[in-house]
Amino acid sequence: MSTKQSTAFKGNARTPIPTPHKAGDAQTYLFTHVFNEAVLTTDVLELFPVFPNGKIVQFDYATENIGAINLNIGFLTGTPGDVVSARTCGSEFFAATAANTPSEAALLTLAAVAESADVKSIGLVPAANITAAANKKIHIRLTIKG
Repeated sequence: MSTKQSTAFKGNARTPIPTPHKAGDAQTYLFTHVFNEAVLTTDVLELFPVFPNGKIVQFDYATENIGAINLNIGFLTGTPGDVVSARTCGSEFFAATAANTPSEAALLTLAAVAESADVKSIGLVPAANITAAANKKIHIRLTIKG
């Protein structure tokens, strides 16, 4: 699988990735990824990193013009930012969820996702190719508690 990176992951987003200022703080991050580059079924799109010991307490998304394809969204294997090594994407947050339906991860699902002492990244894998177009977008809201 080829790893591609979102604007937010590359650090080019208008809002920086949230990090806690003190233990227990919750940070909400809103971002939009525009599919200016195609994402194939053989690709993973690295969306954003999650800081060490960050607990994801809310995660939802909505898409524009992607169509009725399914998405898997979960933690990526390997080192965050590595675009050379082969990496795979889990489905801890969304497993085969329709892209054209706004979705929110169930609280029970989020409660079951373990925190990690390491930096991880969250990725996306489509069940069908997403062609490049300026009107194809995914909007994500993520709240992480430190």
